[in-house]
Amino acid sequence: MMTTKTTNLDAFLDKQLFDPDAPSNDDNWFANMVRNDYDSAEALYVGAIGLFGVILSQELLRMVKYGSAYTPFGSPGGGNLF
Repeated sequence: MMTTKTTNLDAFLDKQLFDPDAPSNDDNWFANMVRNDYDSAEALYVGAIGLFGVILSQELLRMVKYGSAYTPFGSPGGGNLF
């Protein structure tokens, strides 16, 4: 028997978040790139997600290393990782 939580999760995961063929995306540059040059759009998307992940992981590492002296996106000055 499926619970409400499972049903809601399935509905969320099945929902399409981006439809390049939707009329509201006619002026969207990324939607046009997906329709006309899917490989380049996919590379751009993966690169942006990868860059976001690298920056986030670096900041989390700095947060753990510097503790209460951590300044978000600031320069620690030392340059040494450990």
